[in-house]
Amino acid sequence: MKVGEYMDEIWKPIDGYLGYEVSNLGRIKSYKVDKMNGKIMKPYPCTKGYLQIDISLDGRKRENRVHLAVHRLVAKAFLPNPNNFPEVNHKDEDKTNNCVENLEWCTAKYNNNYGTHKERVAQKRRYPVYSIDKDGNI
Repeated sequence: MKVGEYMDEIWKPIDGYLGYEVSNLGRIKSYKVDKMNGKIMKPYPCTKGYLQIDISLDGRKRENRVHLAVHRLVAKAFLPNPNNFPEVNHKDEDKTNNCVENLEWCTAKYNNNYGTHKERVAQKRRYPVYSIDKDGNI
């Protein structure tokens, strides 16, 4: 599901970060500059492919920013976690699809065994093995 398709966008404050909101569609809004309307922040991918944002803890100073994963912010704001699971799974395995309907709380084991995760990891770790005969031929 793409942002704006099929559902209304609902905004909630990000717990512990005054002046920021997260939506059920996976968007983040900052009220630091435009205090009336807010400004949609542009997330960027971390090295593992998850979208993250930088949030300033004291205004605009770069050295006092934290990097937060968007999918975890959405899950914390919109998904109950009665079992206190530590991880958030993307049901469609698209790390950039942070709509609340695509997320679920889970265990690390469940997350690692979900969908095609094992096959994708195995594919990345594959390397060719060559055999050399007595004559030095491969």
